[in-house]
Amino acid sequence: DHKNPRRFGFLFSTLPPSPTALFSHQHHLGKMVVGSGVGLFVDHKKGEIPELKALLRDSSVDKDPKQKRLVMERVVGYMTLGIDMSPLFTEMTMATATRDLVQKKMAYLYLSNYASLQADLALLVINTLQKDARDEDPMVRGLALRCLCSLHVNNLLEYIVEPVIKGLGDASPYVRKSAVMCVLRLRELDSQVIVERRLVEKVYSMLKDKDQQVLANSIHVLLALQGERGMQMMLSRAMVVALLQRLRELNEWGQCLVLRVVSHYKPSDDQAMFEIMNYLDERLRHSNGAVVLAAIRVFLRMTLDSGAIHYHVLERVRAPLITLMTGGSPETAFILLKHILLLAQRAPGVFEEEYAAFFVRVSDPPHVMDLKVRVLVQLASPSNYTAVLRELSSLVTSYDTELSRLSVEAIGRIGVRVPSAASAALDHLERMLARGAPVVCEHAVAVSVNLVRRYPQQAGPLLVHLPRAFEVVESDKARAALVWMLGQFGEAVAEAPYLLEELVEEWGGEMDVTVRGELLTACVKVAMKRPSEMQATLGRLLKVAVEDSSDVDLHDRALYYYRLITADAARAKEVVEAGMEGAFVGHFDDEETDRHREALFEDFGSLSVVYGQPAENWMLQSEIDAWKRVTDPNIDHSGVNTNPPRAPSPP
Repeated sequence: DHKNPRRFGFLFSTLPPSPTALFSHQHHLGKMVVGSGVGLFVDHKKGEIPELKALLRDSSVDKDPKQKRLVMERVVGYMTLGIDMSPLFTEMTMATATRDLVQKKMAYLYLSNYASLQADLALLVINTLQKDARDEDPMVRGLALRCLCSLHVNNLLEYIVEPVIKGLGDASPYVRKSAVMCVLRLRELDSQVIVERRLVEKVYSMLKDKDQQVLANSIHVLLALQGERGMQMMLSRAMVVALLQRLRELNEWGQCLVLRVVSHYKPSDDQAMFEIMNYLDERLRHSNGAVVLAAIRVFLRMTLDSGAIHYHVLERVRAPLITLMTGGSPETAFILLKHILLLAQRAPGVFEEEYAAFFVRVSDPPHVMDLKVRVLVQLASPSNYTAVLRELSSLVTSYDTELSRLSVEAIGRIGVRVPSAASAALDHLERMLARGAPVVCEHAVAVSVNLVRRYPQQAGPLLVHLPRAFEVVESDKARAALVWMLGQFGEAVAEAPYLLEELVEEWGGEMDVTVRGELLTACVKVAMKRPSEMQATLGRLLKVAVEDSSDVDLHDRALYYYRLITADAARAKEVVEAGMEGAFVGHFDDEETDRHREALFEDFGSLSVVYGQPAENWMLQSEIDAWKRVTDPNIDHSGVNTNPPRAPSPP
């Protein structure tokens, strides 16, 4: 509900054309680049501003609207490029005295940018805009009101209160929709004005306005003024029905606003709930993704306490989400995949049969590939894991090393999540190790750790390839995983003592502290199982580790092992073997807690889902407080006239 730029009431809905279109004319006003988007002019003359000033004052240019437009286009074009055009302030102010609407729009755009830099001339600007706010042309009145409220000058409040209040009752819907948004500017300048002039009630009454944009702006402003209480003001059954009846009239932004309100409505019974959902069912087929997500939010929140119905709703929204995801732009696909991932975590079975829709395409950008792989992990089940693992395995050899890593990790996670897929996942990892490709081997070794911890009885075929992997892995993460497996399964890997011995010789080099820690523990584990082969190696390792003071933790652990073994070797074996048994686990905790997912689910359809963080983690505290803030505490929503503009019949 924040995608439509017209929600910013102080911006102009009609901006000048693009620089390419603006400056593609051959004219005596300057040597312009025809059809070029590289620059505005072939040569930038030092006297450009004096020339523009002279042209703006030229009476012959004033008489020719086309020439005057071209001059003003140049001024606005330079301004948008960051070139200081403030010396032309007086001339551009005078240019507002025209009946040409295009010229007036460009002049207003200029004034809203430079009024704060020309404090001495600001009063002249305000007087000009106040005069235009009383013009007989509604377009001029609306534009003047928007520009007036966009100025950043001192003591602005006293000049805009009356024009804004008058604009709320204007006969033109264009003026009214502008005036409604200007109420937020009044609140920004002095919130007490909102209370004194009873503007909350005025805005609420404009929910009955016949113009759809006025209605949408009124909802937005009411929520901004009253926060959560503003939402409560619109949650009577009569008002919700009235808003739904006008839903088709609104543009996408307006529909999202109405659906946001309806999502907080609690129907009195199941019949009312079904009536609303049946009425909104067509919104699930809308071409705009924001509208579809807003409608889904209504469905999900209304059925949250109805288990079977809620699951049926999840099945109903599956097709619209996948259709939009596969047919939209990469940006749209990314947003929808974020929401699909959240729903798949909540109910994996809903999308289980549609797993093929999430296979990676060659044309997908990296961030979309990443999300598709994550979704596939959530959708893997006993009925489809074979196809999913085959697809992921085909991505392992991709030229994109990041995609290769994600695919290997996904295979490991599927093996952990789906017990029946463990054997197949281990087979895929075994084949990767057998190929001997360094990068793939590193990923496969790092991922295999969790699988063999979860299913140690199936680790045998994988362990055969560890000696070969030992020769090619280089990353610290992979080496640490490899050393852990050599220590944990030292009896099953014949070369384990000799591979560990090679690493002990490297202790004094640049070995990572994590690898050192795993090496120390692995040598002790293997020594308990194969003492004759490891005695000399362990002795050398404990000596250098005790003498090494570069890491206090490693020093203390080495000293502990030394004292334990020398004090009672049998007791040391019991302690070490107990620790080895504790390394195997029955399950792994999810990366995200249920509480975290529920927080994201509450914000379904918002940036929280895209960021993967609840609103309080990424929004400014001032923005969060704004939702809780009440501009006018004297308004009791239960006492406000909530009669809708139409009869409260069911939608």
